[in-house]
Amino acid sequence: MSSTLLQVYSSREEAQQKVSIIIPSYRGSDRLVKLVEKVASLPYPSKELLVVVDEPAPLVAEKLRKIPGVKVVIREKRAGKVSALNTALKMSTGDLVVFLDDDVAIEDELFLHKIVEKMRDYDIGDIKKVIVASGLLSKMVYIEYVSYNFASMLMGKLAKRTIAVNGAAFAMKRKALEEIGYFQPSVSEDFDIALRSFKKKHRFTYIGETYVLNYPPENISKWFKQRKRWAIGLAIWLQENFLEALTATIKMPHVIIPALIYALPSLLTTLLAFSLYNHSIEKTAYLVALTLSTFINQFLPFASIIAVNIHLSYLLTVGAFFIPLVLFSLWHYIAARVVKSKTYLYLYPLYLYIYQLFWLSILLAGFLRVLILRDRKVEDWVV
Repeated sequence: MSSTLLQVYSSREEAQQKVSIIIPSYRGSDRLVKLVEKVASLPYPSKELLVVVDEPAPLVAEKLRKIPGVKVVIREKRAGKVSALNTALKMSTGDLVVFLDDDVAIEDELFLHKIVEKMRDYDIGDIKKVIVASGLLSKMVYIEYVSYNFASMLMGKLAKRTIAVNGAAFAMKRKALEEIGYFQPSVSEDFDIALRSFKKKHRFTYIGETYVLNYPPENISKWFKQRKRWAIGLAIWLQENFLEALTATIKMPHVIIPALIYALPSLLTTLLAFSLYNHSIEKTAYLVALTLSTFINQFLPFASIIAVNIHLSYLLTVGAFFIPLVLFSLWHYIAARVVKSKTYLYLYPLYLYIYQLFWLSILLAGFLRVLILRDRKVEDWVV
């Protein structure tokens, strides 16, 4: 890190603003310890670090307590992420609060300086996430997160308001947090707090000047478990906030609709596939398997495979199905350049016509479960 650059940031008036960094965790891990050590060592002049851990592993708790300058709250029983966030918020004193998940990593020594400077004129900010891509699954998630980053940037540039943030890393002014009453019990606490911030007309920005590293699920089983929770959480969020989300879409269609297409391009390809003739048996089988998957998880892969088969059938016989792939490849390449991320052009067909279809099937199954069956239970998650 350039000492001159550090002096430039530290000499600015906003760099003296006190920042509270809050990290909630369940059980904890070596990644949590490394993250806390890194944040504690950042050369920002006025910061406080609060870590709330439910049911910590003994060695993790011991290591955390040895890190100087960290307020560690150990809770013997699991009370959930929202409770941990609010517990830390009530103990914190910073004018700006940075929220980090326990499995991210920071490389930038000026991480806090850059966030403080970017947040000077804003109330809420979404911090850039970069997926650590090593295997095929992680590269799929990397491509997905490029879309999320670009969608967030669109919100910041075109609307300066947002209805969603990614809770792995974001920042909010304390005044804004107090206006909306901190976090409310929710599976998707990040979407919930962003929408309540939107309703208060808080100013939003995308913070792309720095970033956190995100580690994706290690295998397909953990990925499925994560996405199932996301799907149920999003369905509950939409059920509870449908009118607000619709109002936001009506007010900002030029932002929200493109952002949705970037984040979930399979929605368009699936609508196109089901609007065309032929393959009626396969389409019926998909809907049946999708419905059954709300009762029995094992049906979800079958539904996804049928969806892939339908898409590939049209891809081979209908030239129009190449158009979404070409458009997506072009859009995503541009988006990756804008948010300064890698491009995996050779993986785009696999991402659009296989990975995205599996994710969409999980999402639709979650919506069916919540909206039709009224089942809001999430495995291994405490609200």
